[in-house]
Amino acid sequence: MHQPVKGSLEDYLRGTDGRFLRPLPPEVEDHLEACGECNAELKDFESDAVALRSLRAPAGFEPRGGFYARVMQRIDEARASSSVWSAFLEPLFAKRLALISATLVVLIGTYLVTTERADAALQQHSGAAFAQSVNVDNTTQQERDAVLTQLVDFSE
Repeated sequence: MHQPVKGSLEDYLRGTDGRFLRPLPPEVEDHLEACGECNAELKDFESDAVALRSLRAPAGFEPRGGFYARVMQRIDEARASSSVWSAFLEPLFAKRLALISATLVVLIGTYLVTTERADAALQQHSGAAFAQSVNVDNTTQQERDAVLTQLVDFSE
C-alpha cells in the first residue's frame, strides 16, 4: 500500500459495518480512486472489519463467575509444568537429540579408528628406522661413541 494511504486507513475503518467512521482526507480519496491496488486492499480491509465485528460478543454479555480465576489457574499450571526437562519429552526434540548423539558417536569412532591406524603405522615406520640405525657399520658407530663421550666429559 502506498504511503499516504497506509497511515490513515486503519483509523478510518473503525466505524460500523466496515464503513468509515469519519470522511477520508481528499488526498487519500484521490489516491484510492487512482490506484487499483490500494482500492482492492481497502475492500479487503472492509470485509475483514465486517467479519471481525460479527465475532464480537453481544452487548451486555459477561463471562460466568470465576472465568478469570480459571484462566489464571490454567496459565499457572502451564508455567509449572514447563521446565527445562520437559523439552526432552517432546518427540521432535527427542528425535533430533538422538540423531545428533548417534552422529557424534560415529564421528568420534571414526576419528579414533583412523588415529589408531596412523599411530600403528608410525610406530612400525619408526621401529624400522631404529633397526636401520643400529645396523650401521662400525666406523660410524665408533664416531658416534666418541662424540657422545666428548659431550659427557664436557664441563664449563
